[in-house]
Amino acid sequence: LMVIGTGLAIKLFKPDKEMRNTLKLFQYCGVSTFFWGLVFASFFGDAPATLYNYFTGANITMEQIFPWPTIDPQKDALMLMIISIAFGLVHILVGMGCKFYVCLRQKDYGGAFFDTGLWMLMLIGFAVLAAGMAFGQTLVYVGAGIAIFCAIGLVLTQGRNKKGFGKVIGGLASLYDITGYISDLLSYSRLLALGLTTGVMAQVFNMLSTMFGKSWFGIILLIIVFIIGHAINIGLNALGSYVHTMRLQYVEMFGKFYEGGGKQFKPFKLNSKYIKIQEDKSK
Repeated sequence: LMVIGTGLAIKLFKPDKEMRNTLKLFQYCGVSTFFWGLVFASFFGDAPATLYNYFTGANITMEQIFPWPTIDPQKDALMLMIISIAFGLVHILVGMGCKFYVCLRQKDYGGAFFDTGLWMLMLIGFAVLAAGMAFGQTLVYVGAGIAIFCAIGLVLTQGRNKKGFGKVIGGLASLYDITGYISDLLSYSRLLALGLTTGVMAQVFNMLSTMFGKSWFGIILLIIVFIIGHAINIGLNALGSYVHTMRLQYVEMFGKFYEGGGKQFKPFKLNSKYIKIQEDKSK
C-alpha cells in the first residue's frame, strides 16, 4: 500500500524535488516492510489466518500459509534482538569507517589507526566472541584475543598527546568509552520493539474485527474495524519508522564521524527593542 500510494502521489501530483525525495523514501520503506513481512510471516498481522478461521471455522496458522521458514517476533524475540543489534553493529562500523577515511584524508594517521581502527577491531572482536557462544569455542578464543589486543593498544596509545603519568591515565580512561558503544548498540533493539509492538497491534485489530459474529452486521463491522484499525497502524508504523531510524542515523551513526562547521554569527552591534503595553486605567 505504501509503495502504490507514494508511486501514485509522485505520478499524479508532480511534487517538487524535496517532497518527491520524501515520498521516494517512504516508497523504499514500503519495499522493506513487504520484505520483512515475508520474513515474519505477517500480512496485516495474522489477517489471512484470522479471516480463514472466521469464515471456515477451521484452524490455520500463518506459518502454515507461508511455505518458507519464517521468524515469529513474539516467539523468537531473542533471535530478532540479535539480528537488530547485528544490523546496528554494521551501521556503526560504517560510520566509524567514514571517520577512518576522514582521518586518512587529513593525514591524521594516529587518529585513523589508534583512535578509530582499534575501536573498530575491538567491536569486531566482541562480535566474533558473541558468535562463538553459539557456534564454537574456537571463535570465543579468537574474539577474546582480538578484544584484549585492541584494549592493550588503546591503553598504550590513547594518552599519547599527554605528558608524564597522564599518558597512563588517559589510556586507561579511554576504555570507559566501551560503555558508550554498548549503549549505541543497544539502541538498535528499538527495531525489535517496533516490529513486535506493531505486529501485536495488527493482531489485536484482527481479533476485534471478528468479535461481532458472522451476521451481516458483524461482517459490516468487520470491514470497518479492519480498515480503520490497520489504517491507524500503518500511520503509526510510518511515523515510527521515520522518527526512530532518523535517530539511529543522526545520533548513533553520524556521531561517529560528523563534525559541525560554519562560522559563528557576530553582529556589528546589538540593537534590542522592548515594547511595554500599559493599560490606560483612566477610562
